[in-house]
Amino acid sequence: MAAGFSLRKIKTPLTLGVRFKRARKRMKVEVVDAEISTKIRSKYLLALENDDWLNLPADAYTKGFVVRYAKFLMLDTKAVTKQYQRERQAYAKSSSNLIVPKKSAKDTKLIVTPKLMIPVIATLFVVSIFAYIVFQVYGFAAAPELMLSYPGSSVVVEEEVIEVRGVTDTNASLYVNNQKIQVSSDGKFIIDYKLTKGINIIEVRAENKAEKVKVMTSIVEYKPQTAKVN
Repeated sequence: MAAGFSLRKIKTPLTLGVRFKRARKRMKVEVVDAEISTKIRSKYLLALENDDWLNLPADAYTKGFVVRYAKFLMLDTKAVTKQYQRERQAYAKSSSNLIVPKKSAKDTKLIVTPKLMIPVIATLFVVSIFAYIVFQVYGFAAAPELMLSYPGSSVVVEEEVIEVRGVTDTNASLYVNNQKIQVSSDGKFIIDYKLTKGINIIEVRAENKAEKVKVMTSIVEYKPQTAKVN
């Protein structure tokens, strides 16, 4: 290497997909669990995480997915929405520059007639009703979702008061060591919990109207910082 020159790494900005994937892995959540909590199909969550614009639905639906997923991952929804709009526009611009082959005159055309549309609409209606019933039954029978962002399963702290925070279903009743806690409109919760010296067991319990329960437990050891001897 010549004198006076040095190599320096150039940081490239993270794509929206990479930000989503890293946030989910930090929360130690699998895609299937994220699907249950956000009600977004896993194939769309994976498409978002892989910046796979081709396999995402129309802009109005995708934007809703982006906001909902950002809230679930506890990301800044405004910043995420702006990044989504930038990347979506860049993708649309690059796609418009692609050369699309012209259809041959021999291509078969599908003629839509009222006679064809009636059975299609009826089938879609029946399928949508069935899907709605299945979704409601599954949501009622399943235990509520519960994720504890902090503290972890086992931590040691020097402060007497720590934050207990996480996310659960919006219609679930939440308890921290049998004390009922308020849940926000988006399912998030956060409280200050006072520790006693030594080992503290913090039990977070979510219960829905069907009396289905999910419990997460954290063991926190409180070690007050001792005074330094001069």
